[in-house]
This record gives sequence, structure tokens and C-alpha cells, in this order.
Amino acid sequence: PAYSRTTHKRQGQTLGKIIVDLVMPPGPLEVASVYVPLSRVKRLGDLLIIRPFEFATLQVKPSTAQIEELKRLDRIAQNTRKRFQFII
Repeated sequence: PAYSRTTHKRQGQTLGKIIVDLVMPPGPLEVASVYVPLSRVKRLGDLLIIRPFEFATLQVKPSTAQIEELKRLDRIAQNTRKRFQFII
């Protein structure tokens, strides 16, 4: 059986096969709008993009909030490595 789901609904899931339309509606794009559908399958052969799309769709830049969150997570990772370096 086939059915559709939103990108938000598919976050964190792995799918057997997926059909994706990368022609996005007008307006601002979120990184997840492109990344999530393209990363739900384990093999490229299980992904079908149904029509041509603008290459710029793949070049979505993260928001300022996303960049700040990545920096915060990096600081936590660095501190964790320092605290537990004797284990490795």
C-alpha cells in the first residue's frame, strides 16, 4: 500500500522505499524540508525523485538558531571528551 506523510511526520524514521517531490512551494525553506525526505532510505536505489528540481533547493542554509544550537552541542561534546578522555 502507498500513502503520503509530511516531512515532519517522517523525521527519525527509516523507510524501505520513498518517492519524493523536491519542487518546493514558494516561501522560505527549512533545512529539514530537503534533508529529511532524502535521508529516510538506506540505499539510493530506494529513493525516487519524481521530477526535475532547482539545484538551489539542496543548498538551504541553516537558520541562525540552528547554527547556535550546533555550536552549543559542539561545546557540550568537547567538554564531555575532556572529562572522559582517560577512558578512551
